[in-house]
Amino acid sequence: MRLWEKILIAAVTAGPLVAVLAGSPLLGPDTGDLNRDPLPFPDLAAADALDAATYGEVGAWLRDRVPLRRQVRAIDTRIDRGLFGDIDDAMILQGRDGWLYFEPAIANGLAPGFEPEAVREGILGLKSQVEAAGKTFLFAFAPHKPTVYPQYLSERDARRQDRVRARLDEFRELMRREPVGGFIDAWSDLEAAARTAPEPLYYPRDTHWTPLGAVALTRRIVATLDPGLDTALEASRGKPRKYVPDLARYAGLDTTETIRPWSFRRPGIRVQKAGVEKGAKTAAYQYRARRKGRSDATLLPKIAVICDSYGTSMRPSLSQYFATTTFIHVQSGLTALATKAIAEADIVLFVRVERFLWQTTADMPFAADSAEVLELLSTLRPGRRPARSSGLTPPRGPARASAAVTRATTSPPSPQLPEREESL
Repeated sequence: MRLWEKILIAAVTAGPLVAVLAGSPLLGPDTGDLNRDPLPFPDLAAADALDAATYGEVGAWLRDRVPLRRQVRAIDTRIDRGLFGDIDDAMILQGRDGWLYFEPAIANGLAPGFEPEAVREGILGLKSQVEAAGKTFLFAFAPHKPTVYPQYLSERDARRQDRVRARLDEFRELMRREPVGGFIDAWSDLEAAARTAPEPLYYPRDTHWTPLGAVALTRRIVATLDPGLDTALEASRGKPRKYVPDLARYAGLDTTETIRPWSFRRPGIRVQKAGVEKGAKTAAYQYRARRKGRSDATLLPKIAVICDSYGTSMRPSLSQYFATTTFIHVQSGLTALATKAIAEADIVLFVRVERFLWQTTADMPFAADSAEVLELLSTLRPGRRPARSSGLTPPRGPARASAAVTRATTSPPSPQLPEREESL
């Protein structure tokens, strides 16, 4: 085929596409139901006009901008769900009793090449940077829904989860055999809390845990820092509100449910929001806690929490125990609030949802968001040790838990912490 014939064929093929491209920038893409940002327009060169892959990339960009794309997908999903009892989405797992699960929560744990030692090395790398700046280090993986509630998985997915659990236990055994000071094993805590909680600790059709799940990890963190501190919280139910579970939205259902969120209050403590700074995709939040009146409730010193959405779900509970608590979502970027908070913090806590455990290595200690985390840690000045503050004590007995939400009594070795002083 002559060159001019190739050019003519390309022009005829691309002509209608160019016409659509001219109007596409005027369309506001909405890919919230796909759990990702809209695809960017590919970089093109003259030679790409004859490359089939180029048209595929442009087509994918266009699909995100098709008018009424989300509405058409919702109708198609409702038909599949209503007529066939199925959800045609590879990222969603259908469980029993209407429960939905996020496929990567299991699939990530089945990826080949998992090495527990590599995860441990990644955690050690973060620990060395934090402790070089004179701060107390803590790290916790937040257990995922299929790990705590495998009984609602389908038979096939339950078998897959069994293999994931075997790998998980292999990692936990390594951390017991070669403990890393500051690492918090929270799986037993969540499983114990699930057995006594008045309702599930995770939303049945959402990837996230409820405040009841988040508070179970809060108690574990506080008990690790100060095993004698009373972890009692007064739990109350909020007003009913509507929300769309994220797994239903990702499946294209957009079905609304009613929940009554839990809120928590620590006797003798008042918590106020002290700052919010919007970052690249999310925001960093800071809270300050104060004793009320003649309360003798103990407040632990300043803590900075580097986390994903599972960590930010702990804002209502964790902030009850620390003089200052700053939640730095990994996608909020290098905000002024984040850098100031981590510089002033006495404690740096990392919280990562379990599905990223399998991608943690020495080079990627916070999985896919490692670059952002390492950039934030690079702002720390090595060798600066803050004055010892109230609330960091060696173990002196079991923590006291309220009847509202119980925590497990087992705990890994506590980190070496400064002795308590009488006041902040």
